[in-house]
Amino acid sequence: MFLAAPPRRPLDAATLAALLLILFNPLGIDLYLPALPAIEQHFQANASASISVFIFSLGLGQLLFGPLADRVGRRPVALGGLALYAASAWLASRSTALAPFLLLRLVQGLGASASAVCAFAIIRDRFNGDAAARRYNLLNGALNIVPALAPTLGGWLTLQWGWHACFWFLAAAALVAAGGLAAAMPETRVAHPADSAPLPLSHVIAHPAMRRFGFCCASALGLIVSYVTLAPEVLIARAGLDTATFGLLFGANALLIMAASFISLRTIGRFKLRAVVRTGLLIMLSAGVLMLALSRQTGAWHYMLPVGVLGVGFACALGPAGSMAMAPFGAMAGRAAAVLGCGQMLFAAVLSALLAALPVPGEWALGAAIILLSALCLRLTARPLT
Repeated sequence: MFLAAPPRRPLDAATLAALLLILFNPLGIDLYLPALPAIEQHFQANASASISVFIFSLGLGQLLFGPLADRVGRRPVALGGLALYAASAWLASRSTALAPFLLLRLVQGLGASASAVCAFAIIRDRFNGDAAARRYNLLNGALNIVPALAPTLGGWLTLQWGWHACFWFLAAAALVAAGGLAAAMPETRVAHPADSAPLPLSHVIAHPAMRRFGFCCASALGLIVSYVTLAPEVLIARAGLDTATFGLLFGANALLIMAASFISLRTIGRFKLRAVVRTGLLIMLSAGVLMLALSRQTGAWHYMLPVGVLGVGFACALGPAGSMAMAPFGAMAGRAAAVLGCGQMLFAAVLSALLAALPVPGEWALGAAIILLSALCLRLTARPLT
């Protein structure tokens, strides 16, 4: 189980491109959250659906752009996605009614899906095994920088120039990133042999590695999204936290996950990937037990302490599980990334909505879900792939 630690190397151009591309997924959600009240006042309507339509298109759009990236390459799909993201963000800032605003958010989610699927495909194109797992953990760490910092930036932009400024920033950031990537991003697509055709998405879904380790990724992300979904009811409505304190706790947990992701890089290469995944799942399982044990306590700590443990397990498991799910798909990395990304987003949406709808306290619902899903994932990863 214990392996020699690999030497450290500077990040290559492909990894840096993937890190930049992945940021536009959370930026499209977290940056404008402080502006939602101003947006609702502008449209005189509830604009919270703008989050849902973005996440919906972010998930399903990957099934479109993953196969396309396998056919035409990562560069054109990634750069086209950023251009679509920038144009829709700019037009959203000029919307005068809610319906076109929601449509543009849907289009913006499609742009984010193109950049996200290319980020994961680029890593699989260039790396496998431990090297890929380390970079997936880097992507996970980068994903958690945005929720920790973006709401503060979005609040400042809204205060200075109004809600439109959040979308000006998103448009400008996407254009700057597209310009930099056009100059420096390598094309990493693995060409298919002339006498072979790419296999369909159903082949990717049917593969045991994708089913087992992809389910681990979906479960881990689904539990984190569920914690976020249930947090306002648990911490604000029942525990009485003010929104400022809630925001600080939310940001602190994102920073904890980011730190755990970077720290867990040291375990990859020293231990086998399956052992790292299972260790993360065991930590998640302990978080579920702890949450149920503390569920009758009061204050924020009874929820955030188990959530912190959950975040550490999530950070340990997600990168190695993603690497093992993607490993069999060298020339089909776009399709594999699409199936993995779409499955994670849709599972997270369904799980979080289901737990929020249960007529029980959020701690009970989330604690039970953590235990059930972690135990199931441990069972799925207990035996070697055949």
